Amino acid sequence: MHHTLYPSDWKLRAAACLARAGYRCEDCGTPHGVLRVGNRSKSPYIVYLHAAHINHDPENPQAALRALCPSCHMKHDRRTERTPMAARKQGYHVISATRLVLEARGAGLHISPQGDRFRWQIGDLSGIATDVLDAIGSALHCLVMERQEEEEVRA
Repeated sequence: MHHTLYPSDWKLRAAACLARAGYRCEDCGTPHGVLRVGNRSKSPYIVYLHAAHINHDPENPQAALRALCPSCHMKHDRRTERTPMAARKQGYHVISATRLVLEARGAGLHISPQGDRFRWQIGDLSGIATDVLDAIGSALHCLVMERQEEEEVRA
């Protein structure tokens, strides 16, 4: 565990995660603190649940966490751990938020900071969002809903 990556309130967040899960592994249901016997070593050990980052982003102070036993945590990591170049290998291009806002503006979506939030507007639709990606998502959602309403009126 790289302690420098985790937020200062990590212990509180981890404890809250375990409490939310009822002190049971959210994958297999193993309770925290149960005594188990190892398959290979046949030695007894106590299961200590982990607050696992399901998106592998310990630097994110609002990261999604799941309570997992060590076995399920390792299985999760093997299934989902990202490599730094994975996005490029899949044909995606990493772009900055600034470029994203400029591209959105070119399509008619205007996003501007308003205090600690972002105001978005496209045509006569507008709203407030917590960040740039939320603003884009909200605008797209409103556009889709407006189109569905128009199609219902035509039908």
